[in-house]
Amino acid sequence: MNTNRLRAFLLLPLFMLCAKPGPAQGGFKFAHEEWEASVFAGGSFLGDSVHETPVEGSGQTSSRAVGLSYGTGAQMGIRITANRWQHWGAATEYSFSNQPITFTNLSDSIPSLGLGHAIHRFAYQVLYYPLNRNYRLRPFVLAGPGVSLFYVKGPGKDAAAAQGVQLSDPWKFTMSWGGGVKYLLGRRIAASVQFSDSISGVPNYGLPETGRVVSDVYVPGLHPEGLMHNWLIGVGFVLQWDDK
Repeated sequence: MNTNRLRAFLLLPLFMLCAKPGPAQGGFKFAHEEWEASVFAGGSFLGDSVHETPVEGSGQTSSRAVGLSYGTGAQMGIRITANRWQHWGAATEYSFSNQPITFTNLSDSIPSLGLGHAIHRFAYQVLYYPLNRNYRLRPFVLAGPGVSLFYVKGPGKDAAAAQGVQLSDPWKFTMSWGGGVKYLLGRRIAASVQFSDSISGVPNYGLPETGRVVSDVYVPGLHPEGLMHNWLIGVGFVLQWDDK
């Protein structure tokens, strides 16, 4: 048997498992259950943005280009999913990512301000599975609303206040969409890979939308515009069960 035929022979069982409903193994038939609890971890990516912020009280109309830069962070979370229909499911999810933030050009005296920062996300998602439960490899797409808390943390927040930058922790409404795949490892155990985009408005962290000059002292502002795309990718471990 030549090398190509040997490879095809060895890969054929894996192809059959992925492309067709799972056969009976170990005395039971593989099938995804109605309920899932999963834990997952991965990466969170936000990037940079620049926001033209008006400045008032300087004797003339002007503006300042204030930048926001987020570091790439690790994310982790939990999800509960109900798959009570053949091709549809619904999930509630909480995830957390640790993503440092840097403000640039807030004022002449504060060209750069780096702070500890975390994002807490809560989401409700509707899932669609094009394949039924008897397929071991089961792709899906998802979409749904949620909210995110942008939390500034650490001693940098007090240091910023000492420089006249008063920050708070805003909530933002989000809409997320994405997709992934689940692979059934055993009767009640699966592995998953998922990506998503959590879309929200840009948070202002409690800063006024207009910078102001008061008694020759500049009070920094931030005028956020546009949408923020928070890209998330993760792998997970899934425990499944039925009500029966």
